[in-house]
Amino acid sequence: MTNPPDWLMAKNIQSVFKLLKKNGGQGRIVGGAVRDHLLGVAIGDIDFCSTHTPQQLIEIAQQNNVRYIETGVKYGTVTLIINHQPFEVTSLREDVETNGRHAKVVYGTSFEKDAMRRDFTFNALYMDANGQAFDPLGTGIRDLADRKVKFIGNAKQRIEEDYLRILRYFRFIARFGFEYDQEDYAQIPQLVTGLTQLSAERLLVEFKRIYESKFLIEALGLMCDCKIFEQLFKTKAVLNKLEYLQNTTLTNKNIWLIRFRLSVPHVDSQIIVKRLKPSRKDQKILNQLNQLNHILSLNDVQLAREIYRHGHDMIADNLIHFAAETNFNFEFLQQKLSFVKGFEIPTFPIKGADLFDLGFEAGPQMGQKIKQLESMWLESGFKLSKQDLLTAI
Repeated sequence: MTNPPDWLMAKNIQSVFKLLKKNGGQGRIVGGAVRDHLLGVAIGDIDFCSTHTPQQLIEIAQQNNVRYIETGVKYGTVTLIINHQPFEVTSLREDVETNGRHAKVVYGTSFEKDAMRRDFTFNALYMDANGQAFDPLGTGIRDLADRKVKFIGNAKQRIEEDYLRILRYFRFIARFGFEYDQEDYAQIPQLVTGLTQLSAERLLVEFKRIYESKFLIEALGLMCDCKIFEQLFKTKAVLNKLEYLQNTTLTNKNIWLIRFRLSVPHVDSQIIVKRLKPSRKDQKILNQLNQLNHILSLNDVQLAREIYRHGHDMIADNLIHFAAETNFNFEFLQQKLSFVKGFEIPTFPIKGADLFDLGFEAGPQMGQKIKQLESMWLESGFKLSKQDLLTAI
């Protein structure tokens, strides 16, 4: 066995392992952290599983003065807070009775039976405190090495247990460029109607992750073949505009929203809001992405005025959006984005008090005059001074 990775030996993580060993228990890290470690990519959240029941986990936390949150205790999950760092711990589970989409579940002590309830083979991997990886089903590490997304057991059954697994399936293709199993994939088109049963919040999380990913176009192509966009947004997705943004060095924080809007250009914003319920901030960004279709033709002085009016983010978002729409010269786009990033928005030098001193009374007339002066200032490229503007009254 190779030496344990540094992240595994961190004090907080080892403290969780020690807690889960108490009273004869056993705990392991499970799922994404193990998968990502074996792939050699950055580790995200570190989740544990335990042979203890949720109530036993709570009692252990109380006995050891460890703060805890009953995150999803009815589903078997308790969050332990170690030195202000949260760790989700889920009790091992197993099916004792299955009936189509529904299963009667009990807490157990078998890692193999717990693994059989998970979604994909590479997510049914476990790791102990020493860094040893366990593959109870015997296929997860192989599928990971083959870079293949494979459902555990019967794909149809796994999906009907939770239709979000359809989007998770494509998320891993989008993130890692994984191949897919033909038999598994063939089950998806007949099950996509189930996506409409899911909450907007869960859909939003998966769409955001998909649209942030490196192999987005490949995943979207498969999603289109399964008619996922027709099911959720009543339209076909458009992929050709996304090629402009494939594997770019752009680090725009709203890139997923730009990509999403480019792929569904004809969908009314209200349909998107109803289906995904993005934040008010993201709704505003989506609505603003098609408002400045002249943005690429502006020179630096004109661009500076737009930055003053709308802010850095909106201008950068629109530059990228319309550049992809028109296949704009990428080098020129980078120059414009560099200008936007480096531009310091100046402060308009006139205040209401300045006009009050000149005899203006507070009210519509003063407001109108301030707007006129601001327009003069903008037209001058921010060059007119306070004195210049007051003299012009």
